[in-house]
Amino acid sequence: MNNVGLAFYILSLCFYFSAAVIFLIDLTASEKQLLPIARILLIIGFITLTLLMIGRSVVYRYIPLYTFHETLLFFAWVATIVLLVLERAYHFRAIYYFATPLLFGFLFFAFFFTPASVDLWPELRSIWLFAHILTVIVAYGTFAVAFVVSGMYLLVDNHLKKKNFSSLISKLPSLDILDYYNYKLVSVGFFLLTISIFLGAMWAQHVWGALWRWEHKEIWSGITWIIYAAYLHTRLMSGWQGRKVAMLNTLGFATVLFNYVIVRFFLTGGLHQFY
Repeated sequence: MNNVGLAFYILSLCFYFSAAVIFLIDLTASEKQLLPIARILLIIGFITLTLLMIGRSVVYRYIPLYTFHETLLFFAWVATIVLLVLERAYHFRAIYYFATPLLFGFLFFAFFFTPASVDLWPELRSIWLFAHILTVIVAYGTFAVAFVVSGMYLLVDNHLKKKNFSSLISKLPSLDILDYYNYKLVSVGFFLLTISIFLGAMWAQHVWGALWRWEHKEIWSGITWIIYAAYLHTRLMSGWQGRKVAMLNTLGFATVLFNYVIVRFFLTGGLHQFY
């Protein structure tokens, strides 16, 4: 990463961190109205992150999606868009309180991995691979926000069961609304994950001559798909709602993180080792 790229990365970190802190202050301080300030800081951080990614694209002549560092940046970028869309479509501002610290965490995590570019092999220049990585990271970013919504649901549910009607709970949506947002997010993420698995199979057929090779990433992607499919099935067909499906969604995101981090560094091999 050159000095300009490093400067934009540090700026993005600072704005996301400042936004996360102010969101948390606004959540816990009933008399303060700091959410608009925190939202502006988040948007500025998003803009600097966007400029960083555009800069990497120009300098390295490929869309920055092929290294772990780059996918972490794109992960946070996508999740930020999801937050802004939720606010725009549903006026769901409370999501900022809990999601922004998580996004800062992913950006900060990227600091520990080399920001250097990657030499793309001929196999990596396939449109199938690019679309596969793009859709899977967008799906993961959507699942991350759904995970946060599930956490909010469990928090509100726990407070209501204890009859703890604090000012914190008053700032959060009702259980029914949180359950609805969760369902919408998981539906989008599941659709994108399905498309990603299909595109990855097309690329595998081109490179390996086989649609499926039972690599660790493929296996855990399949497990993740099954868990989120179970979430949608139980909610739509079996009438599950609320706490049960929120916990199932949390399990689904745990498999996402396992596949994204643990499998990437400890179990992967073959042509999945580059990201």
